[in-house]
Amino acid sequence: MKLKNKTAVCSAAFAVNLILFFVKIYIALSSNSISIYVDSLNSLADSLICFIAIIGFKAACVKSNENYPFGLGKIETLINFILSLVILFTGCAFIYSSLQRLMYPVPVWFSAKYAAVIAVTAVIKLFMASAYRKSYKSNSSPVMKSLCTDSVLDFFVSACIVVSFTLTSVLGYAVDSVMGIAASVIIIVSGVKTLVASCGEIIGKKDSRLTDKAREILISNSLVTEVLKSEAHIYGDYAVINAEIRANVSSADEVFSLTDSLKSEIKNRLNAELFINFGGN
Repeated sequence: MKLKNKTAVCSAAFAVNLILFFVKIYIALSSNSISIYVDSLNSLADSLICFIAIIGFKAACVKSNENYPFGLGKIETLINFILSLVILFTGCAFIYSSLQRLMYPVPVWFSAKYAAVIAVTAVIKLFMASAYRKSYKSNSSPVMKSLCTDSVLDFFVSACIVVSFTLTSVLGYAVDSVMGIAASVIIIVSGVKTLVASCGEIIGKKDSRLTDKAREILISNSLVTEVLKSEAHIYGDYAVINAEIRANVSSADEVFSLTDSLKSEIKNRLNAELFINFGGN
């Protein structure tokens, strides 16, 4: 169900972003606006990201085997890393084009009709961000979270471009180039933040949220007296939790019974596999 949800959202986003690209590139070529041109290529990059995400989601569902005992869920982290690189390189290319246009300005032809269309595309990006956010809440996918953040930034970029495109006819061509640079900087900052976050996940940064939830579940059991240590490892939609506890158990049967009970509860509530070490009574 989670795969279908993520795949459906990304498939729809792929199609919408592709349509937005063709609409924006037509307006950019017709008006000779570098900022709209930057925005159009950003939509094309978003389509590529969605396509990569779809492939990654399919691969993440490959069943566990001897070589990959917890499946290929980590591939989502890899997708997030690729996504951040695409955003970063896209922003760098855009800022180069915008600086070039600033140094060698060319006429920009304003059209109220074109400005209205770009405004509509900005609103569409906001709806897409909402869809990504809803999907993220249901499956906690880091890719969906990054796509949501990217779409919100795209909304503000497109909204600002509408303003700059309108002001160009009054203040001169430089406004369009400056807005192109500003949009590029926003995209680069977003790419850097996503890159840092994805690198942390790849390296193995602690998942404090999941760890805290697991600790709460463990300590809530009447037989558990103390949680000495706990850590979580994420594999896409699946997680592995290692914990060391002290418990009021005096026989092997009680140990097995408590272990099975805690594993079952962690599995049902967190969709995670629990490995327990007993630190003593």
